[in-house]
Amino acid sequence: MTPEELIEQAKDEGRKALDLSDQKLTDLPDAIAELSNLTTLYLHNNQLTQFPSEILQLTRLSTLFLRSNQLTQLPPEINALTCLTELDLSSNPLTHLPSEIGSLTNLTALELSGNQLAQLPSEIGSLTNLTMLLLSCNQLTQLPPEIGSLTNLTTLFLNSNQLTQLPPEIGSLTNLTMLFLDSNQLTQLPPEIGSLIHLSELDLSDNQLTQLPPEIGKLTHLTQLFLNSNPLTQLPSQIKALAHLTELDLSLDLHGQNRP
Repeated sequence: MTPEELIEQAKDEGRKALDLSDQKLTDLPDAIAELSNLTTLYLHNNQLTQFPSEILQLTRLSTLFLRSNQLTQLPPEINALTCLTELDLSSNPLTHLPSEIGSLTNLTALELSGNQLAQLPSEIGSLTNLTMLLLSCNQLTQLPPEIGSLTNLTTLFLNSNQLTQLPPEIGSLTNLTMLFLDSNQLTQLPPEIGSLIHLSELDLSDNQLTQLPPEIGKLTHLTQLFLNSNPLTQLPSQIKALAHLTELDLSLDLHGQNRP
């Protein structure tokens, strides 16, 4: 069926979900704005270069998938979509987020991996209902201190960025169970990392860490700790407190150097 036919069908049947993924769309038919009861819209794997203005009229949307398009920016008017709980914008060439993203306070999942974001707006701290924030494979060099306001986060992916340090406010994210920081340029960890007592998986591989803070020993729920490909010279004695570890990776993988 064509996109126009799918929209007409959804209208006739009063559907609340519409799947227009993999349609090679460069824009949306105007008729989609008539689906005022729509709560779920799938638009992934298309060729959209601009955020479709028609979406802004679908104010009951709770789930919006726009991954794998060609979006370079989001309009400030995105703040009209206040019912959104899940927003997937991964695998687009977004270079920045508008401050209005902070108006989407019902979001529980925000997926931004595979973009070109160099920084996050401070308003990201307003998204206090987030439980999952995916920011892998961007160009982030630092995190705003407001990241510490996201105290409901359980999953935070920051791998494959250009982070050189973490703000001490990271220690406020005490509900985190998964934290991925691999493939960055971290040279040290703040002692506040020890406040993340519910972490079960921590990936710090492929950074520039020469030592770990003794507070690492407070992460007693860790089952997986990845430290491979770091220039670590020693481990703090407190690491012995991590009695629940089932996987600890300290391998080097440097130009064929033997693993210890």
